[in-house]
Amino acid sequence: MKDSITDVQKNIYNYLKSKAQSLEGPKSQEFTKYQRDQNKLNSRRFYQSNINELSSSIDDSEVIYLGDFHTFDQSSRNLKRIIDIIKSKKHNFAIGLELVHIAHQSFIDYFLAGHITELEFLESINYKESWRFPWTYYKTFFQIAKKNNIPIIALNTEGGLKKRDKKAAKVIANFHKSAPERKLLILFGEYHIVKDKLPQEVSKCLEKNVIQTIIHQNLDDIYWKTSKGSRPLVDKVVKFNKREYILLTSAPWLKYESQIYWYEHLSEDPEFDIHEYVIENGALNFSENVPENFHFLTEHINKTLKLKITTSQLEEFTLYDHIRLDQVQKSFKKANHSRVKNFYISLVKRGRSFKLYGDTKYFCPNYSINRLSYLAGIHCYVARKGDKTIERYLDQNNRVEVFLYYFEQCLMAYFCSKLINPYRKCDMYLDYKKHIRAKKLKKIKKTLYRTGLSILDNEEIDLEKQIKGIRLLGIYNLARMLGHMIGDIFFDTLFLHDESSFQELLKKIVNEDVSEIKFRQIVSEIAYKNDYQLTSKRVF
Repeated sequence: MKDSITDVQKNIYNYLKSKAQSLEGPKSQEFTKYQRDQNKLNSRRFYQSNINELSSSIDDSEVIYLGDFHTFDQSSRNLKRIIDIIKSKKHNFAIGLELVHIAHQSFIDYFLAGHITELEFLESINYKESWRFPWTYYKTFFQIAKKNNIPIIALNTEGGLKKRDKKAAKVIANFHKSAPERKLLILFGEYHIVKDKLPQEVSKCLEKNVIQTIIHQNLDDIYWKTSKGSRPLVDKVVKFNKREYILLTSAPWLKYESQIYWYEHLSEDPEFDIHEYVIENGALNFSENVPENFHFLTEHINKTLKLKITTSQLEEFTLYDHIRLDQVQKSFKKANHSRVKNFYISLVKRGRSFKLYGDTKYFCPNYSINRLSYLAGIHCYVARKGDKTIERYLDQNNRVEVFLYYFEQCLMAYFCSKLINPYRKCDMYLDYKKHIRAKKLKKIKKTLYRTGLSILDNEEIDLEKQIKGIRLLGIYNLARMLGHMIGDIFFDTLFLHDESSFQELLKKIVNEDVSEIKFRQIVSEIAYKNDYQLTSKRVF
């Protein structure tokens, strides 16, 4: 089963990597050498690690490097997570960024001091021409730095790759000499942070063995090698040695998907906002033929999970996005009650991916792999259920049945999206506990989260009593919250480590009609037997 879905993942990976590389254009000899050097070093033997080991290495280090895949926002998100680790230990530190030229250091200082606005800053450093990657990926670091009085150091220069490394190393070394009490956290292109590149140049400039930690991100070969292992990775962290780590926080094909998006849509506009673009112009595609890709995913999910859905059933679907909102609205008009129509309108406004009212038609805000595989899971669930549709529960206002049906649908959708992208993550039990304690969270959300956790914790209380007074959208959100949590545990435990129990429970989910007894059996087999109250979203 696992081998089958790995084949699907490799097909997606090969297609997207090949397309991304075709958009890159000719490469210089120096770039090719840097690429080859990284691939060679990445073929080394590696070992399991964890957040505690990585954190300990950061504690000891004077300079920490994080590799950046510039078009992929996951790369910059992880910098924020590393910042959180350093801040939690109360270390003094500064941030070094490749995205600003060293000649523009004064504008960084002015911006952090509040002397110029964000727009004035971007214009002063000529961001649109000098960097071009989405500003939204990096804006957070400047906000954190401004709030916490953290220096930011410009590291970009002109010239070839080696020449740029030498210049950046000199800036890093000079800052370290002037403020040795501060750690330096460097976000730089992934090819530059290989041990014999920028880190080696920094050591030469300092003329001493400075303690440095290198953190690579989502290296392709490492991902495929770890995916073959029988034991799950701890914290999604592995290491080459005590000072060189690899964060595996995303499937590698997603970074190539982001690269394609950038070349085709973002490269000429660093202020480009994907969400705004989707609302105004429709969805972005990860290839030219979205329906074909969707069908490809449903076929392989069907085969991998042994659902025995016929080809004709899988082929019966239509995908809609914001461009075809008129068709989406027509499906709402088929509903017998205004509350049902308003419910579906709310889902569209919130950017949810879902099955429309009536036939096997689906709304997809953007055609990313995560969205399509999520909807593929819903399509397989709906196809397997046959005529037992959500519409009859909605029209009859069977609130418990609506909750149960959407719980199973969201469980299957999220689970199937993890088949295609096993690094997907969602809020878990301890995360919701933390949200409930947050002062700024709206009361309506706190109530919803408390109800969701109560449903799990108090199995002796009837669902009808627990969801009393909650409106249709709230019931859907409850089902989605619990469906994703249970789907995440289902994937990480039964699917990966207990195939017989997985198949037995999967048959129950897709074959039997919804019932409260069935719901409790699902929760018991997945959540209660796997310490659900100790679960939390991975840091990376």
